[in-house]
Amino acid sequence: MIAAAAGEFDIASKLLDAGTVNAVALAQARRESEVMGLPLVEVLLTHDWISDAGVAQAYAELSGLRFLDLLRRRPMAEWVLTLPENIARRKECIVYGEVSGVLVVAMADPVDPTVRAAVEPRYERSVQFVVSPRYQIREAIDEIYGRARARGVVSEPSPKSSFSSPKVAPPTIASAGAIRLVSEASAGPAPAVARTPPASEINIVQELGSIVDEAVDRRASDIHLEPEDDRFRVRFRIDGSMIEARAYPVETANPMISRVKVLANLDITERRRPQDGRFSQHSFDQEIDIRVAVIPTSRGERVTLRLLSQDRSRLDLEALGMGLELRPEFEKLIHRPHGIILLTGPTGSGKTTTLYVALQSINTVDRHIITIEDPVEYHIPGVNQVAVDAEYGVSFSQALRSILRHNPDVIMVGEIRDAETAHLALEASLTGHLVFATLHTNSAAGAVTRLLDMGCEPYLVASGLIGVMAQRLVRKICTNCKQAYEPTEAERKIMGIPPQQFGVRIYRGVGCSRCSRSGYFDRIGVFEYVPFDMGLADLVTAKATTDVMQSYAKEHGAIILRDDAMTKVREGLTTLEEALRVIVYSE
Repeated sequence: MIAAAAGEFDIASKLLDAGTVNAVALAQARRESEVMGLPLVEVLLTHDWISDAGVAQAYAELSGLRFLDLLRRRPMAEWVLTLPENIARRKECIVYGEVSGVLVVAMADPVDPTVRAAVEPRYERSVQFVVSPRYQIREAIDEIYGRARARGVVSEPSPKSSFSSPKVAPPTIASAGAIRLVSEASAGPAPAVARTPPASEINIVQELGSIVDEAVDRRASDIHLEPEDDRFRVRFRIDGSMIEARAYPVETANPMISRVKVLANLDITERRRPQDGRFSQHSFDQEIDIRVAVIPTSRGERVTLRLLSQDRSRLDLEALGMGLELRPEFEKLIHRPHGIILLTGPTGSGKTTTLYVALQSINTVDRHIITIEDPVEYHIPGVNQVAVDAEYGVSFSQALRSILRHNPDVIMVGEIRDAETAHLALEASLTGHLVFATLHTNSAAGAVTRLLDMGCEPYLVASGLIGVMAQRLVRKICTNCKQAYEPTEAERKIMGIPPQQFGVRIYRGVGCSRCSRSGYFDRIGVFEYVPFDMGLADLVTAKATTDVMQSYAKEHGAIILRDDAMTKVREGLTTLEEALRVIVYSE
């Protein structure tokens, strides 16, 4: 957050008085701020009506703090590294250096009290805060911490306990207000909290915790730890896209991976076969469940960490992206007393999350719900969740046979992988159970053909299946930098907009600090829903092709993936480019 609401009027007036922004732009920004629920300064920055430097100077004058241009006076690396990187990034601040025995810390937002709360308790000395442009702070963080990791520099996890000053004559603050700091070349020995050891001496425990914290802060779903020929690379998957986050000396790979194995209770001596495990870590006031997958490669073992925040399990159907047309239909479907409901889509399309939301919607004290999962991703109170374990011979089919003897009302099968599981699930749906299951197919109608190809009798499929839903995930347009534009002729044609229809606007994100200049923030579901009626059941019994069933479904009220995707484009939830990506994949 750039500024607290209470301080926005003051800074807006200051910017207006200084001529940094004109009254017309300010009025428009105020309207957008109210509509989108965003800080006024953030809206002004998004439109480039003001600059980070202009905001910083205005903040400095209003708060009575000094303004520090980090391009003219570079921070001293040995002091920067006394603050953990995840705190520096999260609070957008950087330890600049020491001035007359006082520690100088540059921050972007002096209105935010949490910056001081995060920094001051870490140092047993006076801290003087100054204001610097946000982009300068971010660039300095990227440069100094990145360079330090490449050299194997570590920062002290508790600088309060062993902090000492560089052994040099203390610099002073000139009366004119300019800050005179000792240059890095003459600074003498570095503080005791920062050192440049061999890679083997890096504090692996601290670094791994910092990586997880940064991933959580940046909303990453996965962390990839990847050894290369000359370095150890860390990448995050954010909103479905991979980005490089950090790099370490290649010698760091083995101890870092060993640390992960210890946490996940894996065999640290085994490096020739894949291993899976899990552990939990507390990060930013939430408990993160982390699934671990280790696999050997030609350059050594690589690790994928899947981050599962329990906050994600408390979604609802609207938050998933189900529109007003689909939501009531799906709610009626999941409250049926028996039958099988299939969710289809590729890996990573959000099927499991949708299943969890559906189960939570019908999870009442009078319902006995059992799930079979590989593995259990989120724990739902009141639901009995069984994990598949191939090592002990517990497969989906074996677990399903067993739980049917426990008289459940609702069964969730994490994935139908073989003919036996498919048969058992269909039979359970015909004997008074409501069954949820996932299947890997491109379309909803294609799920029927897939069951038939697996050897399921047509009468079983026709009698048991009550609905199929396919889904994909698309990136949402960042609400902070969302802008409307008039579609081109080609875009109008793709969306089916008649030539005589004027005034149509669609949206895109122009990129801002909130979305890391990508124009996207978070993801939302795009759905295809096919309810099963007698006509479709007759086609299944007759072994009709997928195309025939798809055509029938379209003519009888099915919600088609392409239509739902285009609806979300018109509503400004996603871009046409994102919609076309998932449509092309599914067709």
